[in-house]
Amino acid sequence: MPIATINPATGQTLRTFSAMTNEEVDHKIDLAAGTFPRFRHLSFAEARLMTTEMGKTYRSALDEAVKCAWACRYYAENAQRLSGG
Repeated sequence: MPIATINPATGQTLRTFSAMTNEEVDHKIDLAAGTFPRFRHLSFAEARLMTTEMGKTYRSALDEAVKCAWACRYYAENAQRLSGG
């Protein structure tokens, strides 16, 4: 079943895509784990530049990081229950 990105203000479907396979998810996790050691030592100035380059305010970038951490924690704590296992 395709996954859709929908603009909630207009109801317009912006993009659809297929769910990733387990192998694709594993690859993404490996990629993130390999990249983390390099990015964890960025200075605040470099992080601020990356935020600006993405067109975000620093506050919204911080809020997004908190939201992502919450989502990761939620799925880590509930993965077994959600998978039916």
